[in-house]
Amino acid sequence: MQLSEASILLVDDEPLLLDLMREWLQEIAAVVFCARDGVQALQVMDAQRVDLIITDIRMPVMDGITLLRRVKTHASYSPSLIFITGFADIQVRDAYDLGAEALVEKPIDYERLIEIMRRSVVKPPGRWKRRLDRSDFRFFSRRFESVSTALQQQQIAFGRGGFCISNAGSLESGEQINIALEFMADGYTLIGQGIIQWLAAQEGRMGVELNYVAKESQSRTVQLTEEATSFIPRTTESKPQVLAA
Repeated sequence: MQLSEASILLVDDEPLLLDLMREWLQEIAAVVFCARDGVQALQVMDAQRVDLIITDIRMPVMDGITLLRRVKTHASYSPSLIFITGFADIQVRDAYDLGAEALVEKPIDYERLIEIMRRSVVKPPGRWKRRLDRSDFRFFSRRFESVSTALQQQQIAFGRGGFCISNAGSLESGEQINIALEFMADGYTLIGQGIIQWLAAQEGRMGVELNYVAKESQSRTVQLTEEATSFIPRTTESKPQVLAA
């Protein structure tokens, strides 16, 4: 789906900002719905099909975090969601774990927001097709016995948009990396590129968002990621995933 074809639900309790963003979004999206809090947003979702939610976090009646939790348990469908905040309401790591596609701080960088929106309305593997031609990306490689062993031993955990993995090493938050994760017994190697969205150096973990997956890796990668609730898990120390057959 293209952004110009998408329906967007904008949620914010500031009337002026809501009106300004609605006018801006109407120029780049097919349909824009508005709500002043999480309760109104859920009412819109019940009446209209929504592809993407852009929501503030601090709001009366129902805040953005509660809205996200409700959206992810919605009976009929679950649109992508982007948080916008002017406060330190939530850490990036926790936002991704809850299922948000991104956390954008105010004042809003609109060019960055548009890029995030374009990515968010495309489901994997569609968003993983464009490889960045950057030979200066550092190379991150790991070798595991198998997918099931790596999950059970909490060496890695997959989300819809990427993975949490142990041993971050000398890499930096925000860094683009080339990736090769080999799972020997499965004959599967995740070859691609990603961006490090957060680092937890003391825990030896990092959260990586995938922005390219090689064609030969896509089928198995989709199986590992499509049923996840988190966009990027907060930790590898989670209940082992049920592997697709």
